[in-house]
Order: sequence, then structure tokens, then C-alpha cells
Amino acid sequence: MLLALWGLILIGLVAASFQRETRVGTALARNAVENAKAEALADAGVQRAILALLDPDPRTTWLCDGRSYRFDLGEGTVTLWIQDEGGKIDLNHAPPPVLMALFQGIGVDSVGARKLADTILDYADRDSDRRPVGAEDPDYAAAGLKDGAKDAPFDRKEELLRVLGMTKTVYGAISSDVTVYSGRSDINLSTAPELVLRTIPGLTVRQRDQIMMARSSGAPSQRARIETVTVLADATTAGGGRFIREAVARLSGEPGKPFQILSWRHTWQDKSR
Repeated sequence: MLLALWGLILIGLVAASFQRETRVGTALARNAVENAKAEALADAGVQRAILALLDPDPRTTWLCDGRSYRFDLGEGTVTLWIQDEGGKIDLNHAPPPVLMALFQGIGVDSVGARKLADTILDYADRDSDRRPVGAEDPDYAAAGLKDGAKDAPFDRKEELLRVLGMTKTVYGAISSDVTVYSGRSDINLSTAPELVLRTIPGLTVRQRDQIMMARSSGAPSQRARIETVTVLADATTAGGGRFIREAVARLSGEPGKPFQILSWRHTWQDKSR
């Protein structure tokens, strides 16, 4: 009797364990399926955004000033943010005063802002001449960093994290306002984020407010040609799946190849918060 009782208990434990493993496996499989659906929706959302940007009708084309577009698609919902790279600060072409103003705009004091600006310029220029408060290879070595200044243009904005003195907090505050894709020192005022507008020399508070008010009231004039955009597609499914795709696309205007994808990656950047 006692042996039989222990045998039943053992069988019950095995059955309970098996049932739990089955539930966990089923849940994991269901989550994987929902996330795969969300990824497909996010990718479709990017394609939808590019299609809208290729629309020649200015009355229906989507705008690239960071505003959001939300729509239902398939078994879920996609929210898109489209930002013209020409409205950002190009790390390879920005004048020192603009870089300084960028850092001051997020609360860095004037001394720290100048130091960061000089260090960024030293990191990317091809010489080994140290700017007044910048940094070259000996400064990186003194800080215990194996890699010194790159002495070449930035290929990705994430390289800022390799610049001496750059912190994750500062990078996080400016990452959506800088680029390596515009190839220009001037900025498209009609698509520039508010922080970028505050960096432009000679632009008054009144002029900045007028630009932002024009956007909120409807469709601002985008005088400069849009060439490269970042599309952030945040897709969710009814079953709880979620995927965020970040893509950088260059629009060519050529009928045979109207756009080129420069970057395509999964990101966890949540712009909905």
C-alpha cells in the first residue's frame, strides 16, 4: 500500500511537471508567432512610409518632420515616425558652434559643451593636432582607452560613444538629433526637431516658434528636397506581439530604383512614451 501510494505521488509529480513544461512551451511558441507577425507588420509599415514619400502630390505625401502616422494593418496596428535626415545635425559637417549649442540645449554647461564639441571634431578629423580642449590619441591613452581618435569621418552615429568624455546619458539625449547621412552643414528648417532648431545661429525664438506652430497647424512647407529619411515603425498585434523596425532610406527619384535602404535594424527605441 505504501509503495503504491508513493508510486502514485511520483506519477502525479511527473504529470504535473510535464503539464507545466507543455504550458510554458506553448506560451513561448505563441509569443514567437506573435512577434514574428509584428516584425512582418513593422517591415510592411516601413514600405508603406516609403511609398507615401514617393507620392508626387504634395497634398497627400507624408511629411518628414517627426510626426506620427498610425494605421491598422493585417492583425495589428503600426505607428510610424518619419524624420528627414537633412533636418538633423550631421556629425561630419557641423560647425563647432552648432555642436556646442546642441550640448548646451540638453543642459551641458558651456565649458563641457565646448570640450565635447572639440573632442568630437578631433575624433573625426584626419590630423593629430589637438584642439584647445579636444582630445587626440595621447589623451585616450592617458584615460586608459585602447582605441584613440578615429581620424576619419563618422560612419555611424553610435560611434559617438567611443569619443572621450561622451556618456550614455548625453548620447541618449542627442542621438535622435544627429546623423551621418545628410552630408551637409546647413539644416532643413522645415523638418528639423525643436532641439536642432535651437542650435542654429541667428534663428530667433520667435522664428523657431513660428516654425513649430506651422507644423502643428497643418502641413508645413518643405522647401528643401527630401533625400534621406529615418523611418521608425512600431508594430503591435492583437495577440500581444511587438516589433520596432528602424530603417534609413535614401530617395533617388529614379524610376527604376526610387530608393535605397542604408540601414535596416531591430531597435527598442520607444517613441510612444
